[in-house]
Amino acid sequence: MNTSLLSMRLCRDYPARPAIVGSGASCTYEDMLRGVWGLSQKLRAMGVQKGSRVALWGYNSANWLIAFFAIIHAGGTATLVNYSMSGADAAELLTMTETTFLLCGDNAETKKNPDAMQRLAALAGIPSEHCLDIRSAALDLSHAFPDAVETPDARGEDGAGETAFIIFTSGTTSRPKAVQLSQRSLSFDADAFNRGIGEQAGRSICVSVPLFHILGLLMSFAYLCRGATVCLPANYKSETLLREIDAYRISDMAAVGAIYLSLAEAEGFEEHVVPNLHLCMIAGGMSTPVQMMRLELQFANATFINMYGQSEAAPLTMVRPTDLVEQRAQTVGRPIDELDVRISDGKGGFLPQGEIGEVVARGGNLMNGYDRLPPEKQPIDENGWLHTGDLGYFDADGYLHLSGRIKDIIIRGGENISPSEVESALNQLDNIREAKVMGAPHPIYGESVEACVTMTDSGASFDQEAIKAALRTAIARFKVPSHIFLYDSFPLNVNGKLDQRALHADMLMRIKRLTVDEELAGGVTVFDVVVKNSSYAIVPVTSLVSELAASVGFARRRALSIRLAVEEMLTERITDAYSAAGNIRVRITLMPEWLRVSFSDDGAEYFIDKRRDTSMSAKIILRAVSDFHTDYPEGKPVYCMDFLYENEFSIQEFLLKSKGDD
Repeated sequence: MNTSLLSMRLCRDYPARPAIVGSGASCTYEDMLRGVWGLSQKLRAMGVQKGSRVALWGYNSANWLIAFFAIIHAGGTATLVNYSMSGADAAELLTMTETTFLLCGDNAETKKNPDAMQRLAALAGIPSEHCLDIRSAALDLSHAFPDAVETPDARGEDGAGETAFIIFTSGTTSRPKAVQLSQRSLSFDADAFNRGIGEQAGRSICVSVPLFHILGLLMSFAYLCRGATVCLPANYKSETLLREIDAYRISDMAAVGAIYLSLAEAEGFEEHVVPNLHLCMIAGGMSTPVQMMRLELQFANATFINMYGQSEAAPLTMVRPTDLVEQRAQTVGRPIDELDVRISDGKGGFLPQGEIGEVVARGGNLMNGYDRLPPEKQPIDENGWLHTGDLGYFDADGYLHLSGRIKDIIIRGGENISPSEVESALNQLDNIREAKVMGAPHPIYGESVEACVTMTDSGASFDQEAIKAALRTAIARFKVPSHIFLYDSFPLNVNGKLDQRALHADMLMRIKRLTVDEELAGGVTVFDVVVKNSSYAIVPVTSLVSELAASVGFARRRALSIRLAVEEMLTERITDAYSAAGNIRVRITLMPEWLRVSFSDDGAEYFIDKRRDTSMSAKIILRAVSDFHTDYPEGKPVYCMDFLYENEFSIQEFLLKSKGDD
C-alpha cells in the first residue's frame, strides 16, 4: 500500500487479532480502528479542525495510540508531551506551540494530583471544553464507540506532507525544539524499517520506550502496519517486562541498552525471556561493540540490530538482521532505502570513504522544520540536507561508523542532556561559584552526567546530596549529576582560560577511585569457574590462583603456599572427602584487605568445619590461610579462604592501574 495516511496503513486483514496488549488489557484490530474513528468524530465535535494542535499527555497505553491516530485522522496536529514532565513545564511547551486542545491520560502528574489536567489547561490557556480525560479509569477508547464507522481522513492524500505531529527534542538547548513531522515521513520510516528487517520480524513486539519519542512511535506504527501485536508494558522494570514477554510470548523488542542489560540480570530471565525473544531493536546512543557482543550472548536466541537517527529524521541508517555480528556490533548500519546519507566536509562538499565529517541526510523522512524558529536556526540547508551535528565516516562496505558529536551533548540512556542547562541550575544555588558539567563513560547508560564545582565560601560545608536534592526541584531527575566533585579551583591553561581537558581527566580519575571503592565494598570477583569432579580439572584453577597471587603483590613463596592450599582444598573435596561432591564452584574475589578464594557445592559440610584438622590436607590449608570460615548465603555452605595482602599492598591502586588511563 503506497498511501501515506496513517489510518489507512493500520492493518485490516486480521480484525480479531490482538493489536495492543499490556498491563492485563487487550484490544483487537477491530477495537482499535473503531476507537480511532469514534474518537476522531468526537474531536471534530469538540472543535478540532485541520491544523488544530492537540496535546497528548500520558503513559504508553492503548488509549495513547488510539488517541494519536484519531487526532491525525481528525485533521489535528498531535503535540506529544513527556509523561514525566511537570504541569508547569508542559504548559510552557503548549504555549510555545500554540496548542489549544488537550487529551490527558495517566501520567506522573495525575498520579500525584487527579486535577492535573485542569491545572495544565489553566496554565496553558486551554478552555475546559477543549479537554478530554482519557485516563484508563475514565475512558476505554477501544470500546467507547461500538457503532463508529470510518470517515475520510481530514487531510486527504494531498495533505500527507503537512505537519501531523510534533515531537520535542530533549536537551540540545535549555528549551526543547518542536520537531514537526508529517504522516508521509512516518510512513516512509515504517516502510523502510519493515523492508530492512524483512522476514526476521515476529508476530509481536514489546515497545519499552516512550511513545512520545520517535523510536517508540515508529516501532508501534511499523508493527501495526504488519498486523503484529504491540505490547505496551506499564513500566520498564525488569520484573514487569519479564512478565509481559512471558505472558504474551513476545518475539521482538525495542528498547535502549540500559533496559536490555537490566532485563538480562532479572531472576527468571533464562526461563521466560531467552526462549521468546528473537529480534531486538536497540537505539539511544548506547551500544559499544563489547556491550552488543555481551547482549548477543545473554539473549541467546535473539538477533540485535542497531539503528541511528534523530527526532528530525528516523531512522537514517540501520543494520539488517542478516548482517555479520561484527557489523551489527561496531557500526550503525547502512542508509535506509531511498535516503541519501553522506559525510559533509563543512564547505558544501562531501568526503570520501574513511574520512570523518558531519553526517548529513536528504530524503523523504526529514522533518518539516522546527516550529517557530527562523531559517538560520533550522538544520536543513537550502539544498535539503539535514545537518545532524554528529561526526562519522563510511567504511568500504558502506556501513556508517559514528565518531562523536559536534555539540557537547551528553547522551544518557537515550536522553540528550545539555551540560549548559545543568550548569545554569547549579550556578543558581547558594555558595556555588563555578560549575562545569561533563559526560563520563558509563557501562549501562552509555554516558553519565558528572559535575565539578567550586564554592564562593571556602569554609562552607559541602553537601553533595543536598545539592542533588536542590537540583531535582529545578531540572528533570535524569539530568541530575551522578557525582558532584568539589575543587578549590579549576585548572587553567596558559591563556588563563579553563583547561577543560585537564579538568575532565582529573574528574575521570576521581570517578575511577569512587568506582573502585564501591566495588571493593562487596568484593571484586575476578574468576568464577566450575571445576568438574575430576582431578585433571584442578590444574587450570590453581594456575589462575598462582598468577593472580603474584600479580597482586604476594611474594613467590607466599604465592606458592596459596596455590598449594587451593590445590589441597580441591583435591580433598573431589577425591577424599566423599564421592558425591559433584561439581565445585570456585570464585576468586579481591577484597579490600585480602584475596578470597571461595568454594561451594551441593554436598555435606567440609571436614575442617568439623575440626578434623589432624589430616595432612587440613594442616597444609590452615598453615597458608589467614582466615578460613564458612558462610551460608542460601542455606548451603560456602567455604572462604582469605589470604591477607603483604607489605601494605594497596588493592585500590592495583585496580586503578588495571583499569588503565583515558
